[in-house]
Amino acid sequence: YTSVLGSLVYNCPIEVLEARIMNRAETSGRSDDNLDSARRRFQTFHTQTEPVVRALEMTEKLQAESNESGGSQLHIVNIDATGTVEEVWDETEAAMNAYVKNDILTANMNLLKAIEGGNLKAFTALCDEQLLVESGSKTKKSLADIFEWYEGPISDGASSSISNAKVSIQEGIKALVSYDRTTKVGKTVRETREWRHGPRGWMCVSVRREDL
Repeated sequence: YTSVLGSLVYNCPIEVLEARIMNRAETSGRSDDNLDSARRRFQTFHTQTEPVVRALEMTEKLQAESNESGGSQLHIVNIDATGTVEEVWDETEAAMNAYVKNDILTANMNLLKAIEGGNLKAFTALCDEQLLVESGSKTKKSLADIFEWYEGPISDGASSSISNAKVSIQEGIKALVSYDRTTKVGKTVRETREWRHGPRGWMCVSVRREDL
């Protein structure tokens, strides 16, 4: 099983698609670049793919209705595919960056919840192995020691509020998340966490703080 972030739906009239295929047929050398083949593919899309899109749209609507904030974890993005390659790509890139941004912010939120609750298991699951070695040490410490090294004593310093969050995405698999974090003891810092995406999903690889 896997989670679905959403779907990109490219909207384009059949007439435009047919014209594009016939234009491509002049140089592609593909045997299926003809109207008969194209129309069979369009029919397959209508009977097999479109119902999936409609189901995802309904799921998004139901999630939004049941969520107190009115939002949904699932997002369907409709893209106008009648434009130029560059225009369609710009819309696609913006949509994908939004998915990544939402995904990384969720991971960061879950990490902060683990820190606030002193949940060492959840904290470890969201941290890269290199972060789980105390700075300046070549040997692994206990999880409690590592937690305290980066986050402070488990009994205090838990986050109480987050504001002014910013996300910088690099190459789709790296991200910097920075925000003002006010702890329960009243101290406010600008916290920046570096994240990288790998086989286990988003993992925090570093953290730094500046007093405000």
